[in-house]
Amino acid sequence: MRRMPTSKQQAANAAEIVDALFTLMPLVVDHVDSRLADLDMTNTDLWALRSIEGPMPMKDLATCMDFDPSYVTVVADRLESRGLIERQPHPTDRRVKNLVLTAKGAEMKATALDRIWSGDNMFRALTESERRTLLDLVAKLTEGHRGPDAP
Repeated sequence: MRRMPTSKQQAANAAEIVDALFTLMPLVVDHVDSRLADLDMTNTDLWALRSIEGPMPMKDLATCMDFDPSYVTVVADRLESRGLIERQPHPTDRRVKNLVLTAKGAEMKATALDRIWSGDNMFRALTESERRTLLDLVAKLTEGHRGPDAP
């Protein structure tokens, strides 16, 4: 019979997980930023481009990225000024602007993702199976915190 961990063991495990994630996140951000630098793109820009899969109200992008809507306006302004997205009127609500990826934006997204995954990248240390497991675990952890209606 398998023993259930005590609350002290669970707390110690949680602390180890938090410490590991705090160590990992700056490495991931640095890796992505270094691959995007010569594209004059930030990890936030890429995250926005990856999030916009069809016409998307700015409010939904803010929810998806867990950002204040005013900051999403800054991101959208930056991407629009580069021709990577465009704002279009919402078909039924005149107050809402949809963000739409342009052909140039789709090309930039593909180029950026290729740069992140090509060459000597930090994820090469993982097998395909380990990468899939990592994705599944991250999805499981984040799913409960985004809410059932999150885009």
